[in-house]
Amino acid sequence: MAYNEKQKEYTMNYLDKLKEIRFRVKPEEFERYEKAAKKAGYPSMRQFYLDAINEKIERISN
Repeated sequence: MAYNEKQKEYTMNYLDKLKEIRFRVKPEEFERYEKAAKKAGYPSMRQFYLDAINEKIERISN
């Protein structure tokens, strides 16, 4: 299925409703994070990062 203009419009509207978080890490840090995420069975680095952030928020909120 080809990506048409209407699909592009829907995607752009969806992305406009989201905020983006970006940060850079040293290659060795990334490798460490990636290894930990794989070991824990995470399907993606994104989910690993989100869970780590949420765990931290829970700890400081209690």
